[in-house]
Amino acid sequence: MSKVKTLLIGSNTEPVATLGAELKANRHTIPSLAGIENDSWPWADALQQWRETVAGGEQADRIVVMIWPDHGHKTPCSDTDFLAWSRRAEAPLAQWFAALGCAQQLCSDGGSVVALVERPAPLDSTGRAPEVAVAEGVVALVRSLAKSEGARGARFNAVTTPLRLSPEKLVNPAPALASYPGQLLREVIGSVRMMLGDDSCGVTGSVVHADCGRSW
Repeated sequence: MSKVKTLLIGSNTEPVATLGAELKANRHTIPSLAGIENDSWPWADALQQWRETVAGGEQADRIVVMIWPDHGHKTPCSDTDFLAWSRRAEAPLAQWFAALGCAQQLCSDGGSVVALVERPAPLDSTGRAPEVAVAEGVVALVRSLAKSEGARGARFNAVTTPLRLSPEKLVNPAPALASYPGQLLREVIGSVRMMLGDDSCGVTGSVVHADCGRSW
């Protein structure tokens, strides 16, 4: 089977497109989750069909998974209704599950997969319970895949960033680096490249916080 060097699996958003162009990656765009309702997942069939189609594609040595949906306003957990929870947590996590499953099948033996997920630092996570839940779920999936795919030399790691989730006013203490929260094509992509590259050949099931020391 032919292979591509770098593959990006992600949502149809500007940051994903920007990163894909910088990495010169082939792209698979996951379906949007329009039409979410309280009592049904009308997008589930489309997501399943997408997964079946993409999983049969070309393998890649390096894969980045980046599901960055549009976010709602941050709200206290007690004020987040179940429709909002479904939109901000359940639906994106389903996208991550489908995309990481495809990455598992498309990653060549000895290859590397990095999940680039948005996650506010714990100090700044107030009002962001759905986004934190998604990030923690992605990390758990990554570690599970690192275990199951390690026998064939495939590595699975995660990079987290608060890039779009950083509050205007931070809780003390200040981040270690004044450049917080960083830039996509500097601090964040550097971490992704590090985890994709051969210099990280002994690293799997790990999480790198590209947040300028905020999670320190």
